[in-house]
Amino acid sequence: MGPVGGFPTTLERQGSGACRTLIWAALRILSERADGNNTDSTDRPHLLLLDEPEICLHPDAIREACRVLYDLPKTKNWQVMITTHSPVFIDLSRPNTSIARVERTANGVVKGTTIFRPNKAKLDDDDKIELKLLNLCDPYVAEFFFGGKTVLVEGDTEYTAFKHVIAQNPSLYKDIHVVRARGKACLVSLCKILNQFDKGYAVLHDSDREKTRKGHANPAWSVNQKILEVTADGRAAGRVRVLASVPNFEGAFFAEEVNAEKPYSALARLKSNESAFLKIAELLDCLIDSEKPVPSSEKAWTSLEELKTAVEAFDSGGSSTSQNRKL
Repeated sequence: MGPVGGFPTTLERQGSGACRTLIWAALRILSERADGNNTDSTDRPHLLLLDEPEICLHPDAIREACRVLYDLPKTKNWQVMITTHSPVFIDLSRPNTSIARVERTANGVVKGTTIFRPNKAKLDDDDKIELKLLNLCDPYVAEFFFGGKTVLVEGDTEYTAFKHVIAQNPSLYKDIHVVRARGKACLVSLCKILNQFDKGYAVLHDSDREKTRKGHANPAWSVNQKILEVTADGRAAGRVRVLASVPNFEGAFFAEEVNAEKPYSALARLKSNESAFLKIAELLDCLIDSEKPVPSSEKAWTSLEELKTAVEAFDSGGSSTSQNRKL
């Protein structure tokens, strides 16, 4: 190997990056036979074992490596098993992904637990589409597979606010994963996955309103029932806490709804307003510890009628700011 017109050397004299590039080139060629029609049925099966495939790879190369590894088993004669510290290699939209978490307990014992199988999650076609889009937008969404307490939030504003609170108190909020679903419907898909974990989680979502300003049915409102159903068993067992911001996060905490630059606006308010910061910290504490009381701005709801009553109470508050709130 070597540059064109330069001095070639043997593979063992190359750096780790060059050696891994050659390996990935070979695997990519194999994966291109993934339609299965080019695979001889007499070929013996192969098992590929890789430890931390992300090492020495550029971010773009990591994404390409992930694609290659998922496509390789389509040849029907390959099985792939990897160990990784990178959530990028966890593609929840793929039907062939089984995930085992290996951890060291407090007394030093190493144990492995299978925490996710696609067939047990019962993901429908809509779930798979949502997760595929989410993986494209945020490849690090699967960080919760690596342990810790998980808080699911609907959007960027809540995520930014919580991350700011955590950054100010890193020792207090150690091992907390705030996962943004980037959409209310995707919360349901993520809940289905987290339901397979032994540990609990928390969900924070906007209540929204039953009707739009023009009187039409609000699609976001119907997702509330889905959230209620998918978390039913966890809530009954005390493992899952579900809170709704009425009618949304901005309205609940800042008394007005921001139309643009929501994350920046929230962060600016938290930095300049100690009272708002303490309210967000109180909410985060409540989400990670079910023993903590629910802030007055949030609603721990168990039925659509209960949530509807909370929204109507908010809208009839009679304050001057409520007249300017966006529907």
